[in-house]
Amino acid sequence: MMYFLQLIRWKNLCIIVVTQLFVYVFLSSDQCLNLHISTDLILVCASTLLLAAAGYMINDYSDVRIDAVNKPEKLIVGRHISRRVVFALHLALNLVAVVLALRLNHVFAIINIAIAFILWQYSVRFKYYFFVGNVLIAGLMAMSLLVVDFSGDTILLLWLIYYTVFAFLTGLIREIIKDIEDQEGDARFGAKTLPNVLGIPKTKIVIYYLMLITLSLLIFSCAYLFYKDYLVLPLYLMLTTAVPLAVFFQKTISADSKKDFGRLSSMIKLIMLAGVLSMGLRCLTF
Repeated sequence: MMYFLQLIRWKNLCIIVVTQLFVYVFLSSDQCLNLHISTDLILVCASTLLLAAAGYMINDYSDVRIDAVNKPEKLIVGRHISRRVVFALHLALNLVAVVLALRLNHVFAIINIAIAFILWQYSVRFKYYFFVGNVLIAGLMAMSLLVVDFSGDTILLLWLIYYTVFAFLTGLIREIIKDIEDQEGDARFGAKTLPNVLGIPKTKIVIYYLMLITLSLLIFSCAYLFYKDYLVLPLYLMLTTAVPLAVFFQKTISADSKKDFGRLSSMIKLIMLAGVLSMGLRCLTF
């Protein structure tokens, strides 16, 4: 059971469901006043988690040789769980996710099928293309916020777009850092990741620009809130998200070892979570 939980990245799944719940609760004025978890939201969260878990499984299934180089001590597929079982579970989770989505509506089911297909293609093809895999995974992370709109409640579109863009940018930064961590194995098997094509120094410059864009987004958000006379919220956003990003920027400059970038990967997760938690004060803007 422990190896299965590690395989599906249970910590990441928890972050996904917490994010979706926060979007549902704090980006809807009705839910801020009267909390009610709808059946539609449960279907949205369940199908998203199943798709994400299946995606992690097929990715590890396809990455056995690469992971044997990059992180042999963490290798699960083929060592603790057979490849055949992993592939069967991947198909089963995708099927259940689509069935749950179909109970909601056919459009959401089609989106789920498309996401499952993209995750499969990513694991066998797109991750080896220059920058394509990073953008796809970051986009799917952002999509996990957008699909909450299928829950039936009216979500504030402006703030939903803001958090979707924030999730995309921070997710993209994290994916690039992961490529730096996995550079050795990716290079051996011909993956054209940013570190392998540009080198680590130039890849760090790409990360700097993405962080500047993210910080600009935060500053714009703070300016908007200040203009609306919500004086506490800009300070809260700066302390919970902008300051950690600035620290992240400084640590990225000094990072040079695989261990350093592993710490940065964990740190960007915390920044993403801080951004999610900042939704809590959005109720004050209603």
